[in-house]
Amino acid sequence: MTSVSVSTPALGGAAPSPRTRGRAGTVPVVVFFFVFYTNLAVVLTRFHSVPQIIASSIAVLLLIPITRALVVERQPLVVTPVLPLVLIFLGTLFLAGVRSPEPTIVQHNLGLYLTEGLLLYLLVSNAVRTTPVLTRVIWTLILAGALMGGLSIFQELTHSYANDYGGFAQVDRLDSGGGFNVAADSAAAKDLRPRLGGPIGSENRYAQILAVVLPLALIRAFRDPRGIRRLAGGVASILIAGGVFLTFSRGAAIAVAVTLLMTLILRELKLRNVLPALAVLTAIVFFVVPDYVIRLSSLEGVTALSTTSADSTNGPDSALVGRETENLAALHTFIDHPVTGVGPGVYFAEYSPDYANRLGLRYLSSERRGHSLYLELTADTGIIGLTAFIAMVGVPLVLLFRSARHWRDRDPERAIIASSFLFALIAYLASAMFLHLSYQRYFWAVLALASAALWVLRRDQADESSQREAPTAAGSETAAFAPS
Repeated sequence: MTSVSVSTPALGGAAPSPRTRGRAGTVPVVVFFFVFYTNLAVVLTRFHSVPQIIASSIAVLLLIPITRALVVERQPLVVTPVLPLVLIFLGTLFLAGVRSPEPTIVQHNLGLYLTEGLLLYLLVSNAVRTTPVLTRVIWTLILAGALMGGLSIFQELTHSYANDYGGFAQVDRLDSGGGFNVAADSAAAKDLRPRLGGPIGSENRYAQILAVVLPLALIRAFRDPRGIRRLAGGVASILIAGGVFLTFSRGAAIAVAVTLLMTLILRELKLRNVLPALAVLTAIVFFVVPDYVIRLSSLEGVTALSTTSADSTNGPDSALVGRETENLAALHTFIDHPVTGVGPGVYFAEYSPDYANRLGLRYLSSERRGHSLYLELTADTGIIGLTAFIAMVGVPLVLLFRSARHWRDRDPERAIIASSFLFALIAYLASAMFLHLSYQRYFWAVLALASAALWVLRRDQADESSQREAPTAAGSETAAFAPS
């Protein structure tokens, strides 16, 4: 009897193909994400007089792997499972804009959504096409976060708040009384504590982008099969967490807590691993950054928001009252314009002071954005915009979770990739409860990477299935020709 032997390499060690050849194509992607996430292009423009057109051209780097894939390797354009939902969301923005009485404001904001949103999404999802590239991008983001957090820690240890280190360690309003009061209640004078803003210059935004990459580092620290990578992930986690602490952002603290809780609920990390990590971080906070405890204790004032005015002795601090005012104003705007809202960007420009000052909580003399992505989005685009947004982020969350479960016992690296972007997206969405969608390029980049991961892992899953079927088909063909 004649036999046929078919050798099928394992998925992780498959023979080189057009998808995996040419590591040089990954270098532009890695450079782009490092420059992008560290805000290097903006820093060069603002602090080093680099022309904006040159700094902005960093996105051209993504055209190198895209051109290689489309022209040299004759691959098709990538259509991720999330792209239709992205287009639907953008369609709701146009619909809300058409119905808005402020076309000039709408046009400006739609332009931002198209350039920092759709264009960036398409570039990233078409440039990141393989598992090795996804892995390198994850490590690039971890490195960027660790360097930013490490510089903030150094700035804190040396108390060099006046030195912005070339724009990469900014402290907002240092000369005008910025920071928060850490003096005792009985003290006659305030003791203002600087809040570090890193290369962003806005402490809350800086905390947000660090909170997004923290789960990437933590997952590597606990789940990477290689010891040296676990060590690197652990060190990076400490540096990134230190950067988050030194922003003294209460919203980021809640977002990190929510993300860690979700890793336990979804069984991505084990309690026996998370508890020691939390113990170490808590010790660092108490002994190295004790002012963070004072900052978080001010959250007790949230319970008094509904009963106490801003000038009450035992009430919440003025910042919390301001957040309440801005968010309630956005909510009331939505109630008055529930279907399509007032138009993208129109709530901030035309409605925020009027609706806020009707509340009698805190007088706003200028326009203020809603201090929550979700509330501001509903004010701008109504229920249709919020529904489209929830679908756009909800679908990749579900699909990434399923993909992580599929690969967990088959390929640790692919499982880590799926889990990393799942919790990066969760971290962003959790922090968005307290922040609006400025610096929206970071959101779209995270969503694009999550979508690219879905596309790549789905294709790898299909390859895995075809490799399994090949020996079966060959065996069947052999049996058909075997002598009876």
